[in-house]
Parts: sequence; structure tokens; C-alpha cells
Amino acid sequence: MDALDSRFLREFLVVAREGSIRRAAERLNIAPSAISRKLAEVEARLGVALVARSAQGITLTDAGRLVREHALVQQDEQTFLLDQIGKFREAGGQVVRIAVGEGFAADLMQNGLAPLGASHPHLRFRIDLAGTEEIQRRVVEGEVDLGIAYNPVPTEATRSVAFARQPLCAVVPVGSPLAAREHIPLAEMLAEPLAMLDARHGIRTLVARAASDLGLALRPQVETSSIAALIRYVGAGMGGTFLPRFSASIQAERGEVAIVDLDEESLQHVSAHLMVRARRRLPQSAAVTVDYLAAHMVAFRD
Repeated sequence: MDALDSRFLREFLVVAREGSIRRAAERLNIAPSAISRKLAEVEARLGVALVARSAQGITLTDAGRLVREHALVQQDEQTFLLDQIGKFREAGGQVVRIAVGEGFAADLMQNGLAPLGASHPHLRFRIDLAGTEEIQRRVVEGEVDLGIAYNPVPTEATRSVAFARQPLCAVVPVGSPLAAREHIPLAEMLAEPLAMLDARHGIRTLVARAASDLGLALRPQVETSSIAALIRYVGAGMGGTFLPRFSASIQAERGEVAIVDLDEESLQHVSAHLMVRARRRLPQSAAVTVDYLAAHMVAFRD
């Protein structure tokens, strides 16, 4: 039997993703001993170790990373084939899996998927909200077909098929004197009542770094993990927040909040990215989705 049969490769991807044979076994609903035995057999046939075991779990060796890359390519090619075969069925193609930052959600639905779904009714989508690092990980490991993230760290494992400069802006109540301004210095914005994303979010890190360069501290009235909560905070007239323009553009168009540019150079050079796994041949359903989102989402317009 081929050491790298398709079943082993599927299981190996889960092991690599979970970093634990026990957790992988739970995900796959099989005995941990079965995975360990098959992994040992494959390592014996190949003559190299694929994983390094420790009390904290497992990590991939150099050989293991090569096997994972091969498994991902096999998975991608199978998805491509099934998508092509889907053209000959009434049900259409495969589900397009998208990982997206919360700040993109309204833009994605209103300007992306709603008109795309109307023009391509056979397309189906699975949407997962995640932070930038998690989005990149899911794209790299083949858990999603495309990721939409704010200011990701460049990596050779992903390819940005669309990106646009999206500076951080001040989002303020429509009744605030700041709403009539064209620009607001960061120091002046920090003196206002603020709601901010918590430390797990890249936006918080960007603002904290800029504030520190000015010798200022962040003292938000409200901290949250929810962008929707930030926008509601501003809409209620309680104070301001920091977001890229596209995250609150729909509410601004409705007159619920006002968006004003910030006078802070370090907050200008950030961008929104539509990412896919590097060197992957996209299924037609995913390729159509990528092209449409790149052309129609506000986030990808400079």
C-alpha cells in the first residue's frame, strides 16, 4: 500500500493543524492509537520522522512540513476536480469557504455576496469570523479558500490577490464638533471618550504604538472584542473609536456615525488584503468569488 495514501494525508493534516494526536482523534472520531500506529508505520516506510513529540504535543519536522505541503496540494487538487465535476450537476459547484475579519462583514455581505449570489445563484458560501493571524493560518493550512484581513504580516505562504490602502480613521458621533472636521490629530482624539478593541486586535496595537510615539497613553472608556459594539457606542453618542473607513461606511451613509481622517502618518500605511494560499490553483467557484469581491467590495478601493 502507498505510504502516503489519501486517508493518511487527510488525517495528517488534522494532526498538523491540532498539534496533538489526541485532539486530532477527537476531531476525526477515531482512536488516538489508530493515528499513532499509522503515523509510526508511515515514518518507518519513509525512514524519517514526520513529527517531534513532547509533553506539549507535537510539532512537524522538516520532512513533516513537506508531507503537509503535499497533502494540501492533494486537497486543493481534489477540491478543484470536484468543483469542475460540479458543473455537470444541477447542484453546481463546491462551497466557497471564507475567513474574514469582523470589520469586513457588512461590506462583504452588502457589496460582495448579495449581488454575487444574485448573479451566480449556484454558488454557496461558508463564512467564519476570525482575527488577522487566525485568518492567515486558515488560508495557509487550507481550511478556507480565501481570507479577508486587515494589515496582515507578509508571508510567502499566502498571495494577496487584491489589496488597498485603508488608513485608520476616527469614527465619531454625528452630533460631535469633531464630525465637521476634515482631519483630527491623534492626540486630540485620544483626549475624547473612547471605545477600543482589546489587546488581541491589530488595530489596538497600531493605535497604542502611535500613541506611545507621542508620549500618550490609551485610557478607553470601553474595551471590547466586537466591532459592532464599537459602532453602537459611537452611534449612541457616547464617544469615538478607531476603525478603517470601510468598517463603518454603511452606518456613515445612513447618518448614524461620522468618519473623519486622522492626522497621524503611522496610521496611514495600513491596508486591507484579499488572500489565497500561494501557488494554489483555485476552483472556478472560488476564482469567481475572488474576482467579484476584489472588484466590488469597498475595502479594496483606495
